[in-house]
Amino acid sequence: MDEQKSKNELLYELRLLRLENSRLQERCGQTNQDFIDQCQLNYLESTALIDKEIRQTTDLAEMLNRLMGVLRSIFQCDQAWLLHPCDPEAESWKVPFRSTDSAFPIPFGPDDDLAASPDLAENCRLALASDESVPLGLPDSIKDVPVEARKAAAKSALLIALHPKVGRPWLMGLHQCSQERSWTPEEKRMFQDISGRIADALSTTLFYQNLEQNQNRLKHLSTQLFRVQEEERKRLAEEIHDELGQAALAVNVGVENALFLMDDAAEPAIRSLRSASNLSKKMVETMRRMQRELYPPTLRDFGVISALNTFLDDFSNIYSMEVRRGIHVTEDAIPEPMRTTIFRLALEALHNAGKHSKASSVTVVLDYLGDQLFLEVTDEGVGFDPNVVLRYPATRLGLGLTSMRERAEMSGGIMKIDSELGRGTIIRFRWQLDTS
Repeated sequence: MDEQKSKNELLYELRLLRLENSRLQERCGQTNQDFIDQCQLNYLESTALIDKEIRQTTDLAEMLNRLMGVLRSIFQCDQAWLLHPCDPEAESWKVPFRSTDSAFPIPFGPDDDLAASPDLAENCRLALASDESVPLGLPDSIKDVPVEARKAAAKSALLIALHPKVGRPWLMGLHQCSQERSWTPEEKRMFQDISGRIADALSTTLFYQNLEQNQNRLKHLSTQLFRVQEEERKRLAEEIHDELGQAALAVNVGVENALFLMDDAAEPAIRSLRSASNLSKKMVETMRRMQRELYPPTLRDFGVISALNTFLDDFSNIYSMEVRRGIHVTEDAIPEPMRTTIFRLALEALHNAGKHSKASSVTVVLDYLGDQLFLEVTDEGVGFDPNVVLRYPATRLGLGLTSMRERAEMSGGIMKIDSELGRGTIIRFRWQLDTS
């Protein structure tokens, strides 16, 4: 009996659809083929409009608001909107994206919460349970429009759930406010097809939005890491100076004093003390060098320009390389948050040149280029292939370059590498200065 009743209902629905199609054809004065051709043309034009808007921008809010405007135009309705999340168990919902006729505004804002209600929850359940469009409002519809939609003057509605691959489902809807409306089968199918396109666009945009948010979080964490590193370097440098350095210096002074008082001592004892004296001197010098590399006192006391010049003097002695300088920037012209970064980048680039380039000289330039600050470190050594080294950073050089690029980007700059095997290397850094 139930099976027979179901067949009767299907036959009745089929008769209604045929009657509706016949009325549309009579209204348009078209043959059946003309009607089919016109529907296909409308479908192609509508999907082309949707695809065009999707390609216009990668900004999520702009794209979805514009798509709602296109939807309202395609279906000649009074309101088109997106509700999130399409979850019947949600404590509240938002309608962040919408397009409305000026005569029928939605009476709450995009950021306003809609309190949970059984009516809206039921709409979400209906949409999630169906792959097709869900009509609301007319006696032959599944149910009436909810109270919240009535407050927005809606008399009829068409709903469908969107299932992006990122995040929770959305509910997309059309409202007819000026009069009750019976949605045609062609409109329902077109709404269903368009929803698939919008869901795909939403997936892509949300994916890139999440990726951008993760990159921003990573950038923030990296910035914090570099800041903590600098503070730890400073602390270690101070401890080396205050604790180990002073103790080693005291040992050296004690040994030197013992040598002065032992003029007539046995030669082996004097040789042993002299050896201890030389060793303690080397220890003091090593600790001073470690202190300078960790956090130079000149950087703290006199600024980046003075610290960089002092390091260049030491670098020339350590690596036996001629250093050419082109430092034409004053301390005050460098934004304070960038000063330590510039110093660290110059040190890393110079150490790379000293260890790997096999060059006899290196050139360091710190200057302005219009409203940009730039740092360049150039050598005429053996060079390397940047693509290989950066893609497979297994060597110390590759890790250093990757760290330098991250540090430059964290400070708002960019890093470029110009190098070829046998033709030397230029490492360039650029920062846009705020001239306002």
